[in-house]
Amino acid sequence: MCDTKVKNKCISLILISLIFFLFVNTSFADENEVNEANETTYSNRVLSLQEQQKIVKENLDKAKEKLQYVEDALTTSLMQIQNLESKIAEYQEKLDKVNADYQDIQNKVNETQKELDEIQSQYDTKNDLLKKRLVTLYKSGSTTYLDVLLHSSDIIDFISRYYIIKTIVEYDSKELNKLSEQKKKIVKTSNELKEQKANMKLIKAEAEEQTVVLTNTKTIVENQKLSLTESEQKLKSEIDAYLKQQEELENLIQNAIWTSTYELSYSGGIMIWPTYETSYITSQYGDRLHPIQGIMKNHDGIDIGGRMSDPIYAAADGIIIYSAYNTGGYGNMVMIDHGLNQDGIKIVTLYGHGSKLLRNVGDTVKQGDIIMEVGSTGNSTGPHLHFEVRENGVAVNPKKYLSNEE
Repeated sequence: MCDTKVKNKCISLILISLIFFLFVNTSFADENEVNEANETTYSNRVLSLQEQQKIVKENLDKAKEKLQYVEDALTTSLMQIQNLESKIAEYQEKLDKVNADYQDIQNKVNETQKELDEIQSQYDTKNDLLKKRLVTLYKSGSTTYLDVLLHSSDIIDFISRYYIIKTIVEYDSKELNKLSEQKKKIVKTSNELKEQKANMKLIKAEAEEQTVVLTNTKTIVENQKLSLTESEQKLKSEIDAYLKQQEELENLIQNAIWTSTYELSYSGGIMIWPTYETSYITSQYGDRLHPIQGIMKNHDGIDIGGRMSDPIYAAADGIIIYSAYNTGGYGNMVMIDHGLNQDGIKIVTLYGHGSKLLRNVGDTVKQGDIIMEVGSTGNSTGPHLHFEVRENGVAVNPKKYLSNEE
């Protein structure tokens, strides 16, 4: 019986232990699942940032290996040529402006001269008529208007003669005043003409000076090019191709902006962050060393890190004015016209390097609509979004419009 009691106790202890073990194990399992879920969420968030940082580093490394366009690869000669060619572009732009100013003044000089000739002709004609009238009066002797009136045959003749003489006197007086005003205008116009011609001489001298500077700088560049090694010449030709590509891209962007005739009004306010809020800026707006070409250029927007196929959102309401792939440059690119703001400035946003285009030209979009997916098309070293805001075609810092500033 004792054995039976002992057996029962043992069985009871075993059952209690088993239940306790199952309860504790289940609790631990649930807790572990929660911890694992939290850890996974945390890991994903941290991993996302780490992945993006890793992508940026890997992309820069790839760029160095691919084209060897980083600072170390740019020799002193290439840097000098690049700087000189930038100056040439500035000189040419200034010269074009000076020549345009010169042409404007030349047109004004021609118009002023024409106006002066016309006024002078009118003045000469009226002056001659008045002189002839005075000569006629002089030749008639000492006869006065009173003599004419006194020799009237009757009262009707007297009144007629009186009004005729009065009209002649008033006419002569008006003509004299007109001549006086025309004379003043001639003097004023003549002075304006002299001033315009003096300005023309100054602008012409400036244009000639600018032409000399431009020619000399081009000569220096050509001499510098002759001294380049074969590898430097290869780098130079690739840089030239890139700059030409950038010029073509800018022309494309400007054409899309100014051919848009939609009558829209930009209501203002803050634009939304154009992709996931967890993403961050990998390249700021402004001058930077290009990660592929290795040359200093103005970065017209911001680069936002991301993963392939992440959504890209319309930053504000508007109409799609460009949605296509352009070779090199920004690859798959979308542009949205948001209309004119209260100052009459056209606001346009640009989204580049997408993997997939999701909207067509002419589509109306609302803030937050998905328009494209993040990618690495065009001139890119890895998946990211290039985002621009343009005011009347001129790129400005997007942070001015965005709610999520980094």
